[in-house]
Amino acid sequence: MSGPLEDELGDVLEKARDGKSWRQSDLAHASGISVGDISRMERYEFVPDESVLKNLAEVLDLHAPSLIAVANATWAPKPIEPDPAPFDTVCLDVFVGTYPVKCYLVICKATQTSAVIDTGGNPEAIIKKAKELKLQPEKILLTHAHFDHAGGLELLDTTYNCPTWIDTKEPRPSGSRDFKFLKDGAIIKLGNLNIEVLFTPGHTSGGVSYKIHDTVFSGDAIFAGSMGRANSSWSGLYDSITQRLLTLPDHTRLFPGHGPATTVGEEKRHNPFFSGQAAGGNEQ
Repeated sequence: MSGPLEDELGDVLEKARDGKSWRQSDLAHASGISVGDISRMERYEFVPDESVLKNLAEVLDLHAPSLIAVANATWAPKPIEPDPAPFDTVCLDVFVGTYPVKCYLVICKATQTSAVIDTGGNPEAIIKKAKELKLQPEKILLTHAHFDHAGGLELLDTTYNCPTWIDTKEPRPSGSRDFKFLKDGAIIKLGNLNIEVLFTPGHTSGGVSYKIHDTVFSGDAIFAGSMGRANSSWSGLYDSITQRLLTLPDHTRLFPGHGPATTVGEEKRHNPFFSGQAAGGNEQ
């Protein structure tokens, strides 16, 4: 499940500006870099030298070595080892047009019961894979209601006739005839598995993550080397990541909605937003 990072230099700069409520002109004033150059960076047209990247990192409160590594595409998370707990994870790139979205099939090994985490906008790939594996998913778990994560809900609902879990603060995506509503810390049973609900709002007001043993399906909260877009609250998303996700043990696997899987330890060491800043977390 490795691959190129979801976010490039331009995405990181734009999201860091958003955290300060800065326009490009504000960043230009703070850094002494021209608006034109900042605009080119954010359009993926220009990667400056390391001295400029260090300057940008300082004024945006980012970790400079990590920002340089993202900018120059010299870092990616190491391939992760499977969680030793008795479940399997199948990752699917379910495309919305040409844009890939990560959807997951989670399977209890003992009972072969399964759940879909996020549907993408093209659920046929999920149905095809479930058929290949002789699975009949009994639950749909949504991290949030954006179309690229919930647009396939109707077809999955009619195919599997199973309930959909979502936070009460999320808009109800069309397609489900049976919504179940989440509580922070609640446990959802899947065969012999316990799936813990972690509220991680900020990308959306009702964003959630799902934790099974040492694995977290984090939706669009955090990406390898970056963070999600804070459509609801930048400070809320930052707190969700630093207080709910990066306080987990370093070996905890993070399966995001876009880009490669990573671990808590990798993000604490290499994510420009969080390296050297995230509290807690330890190897166990």
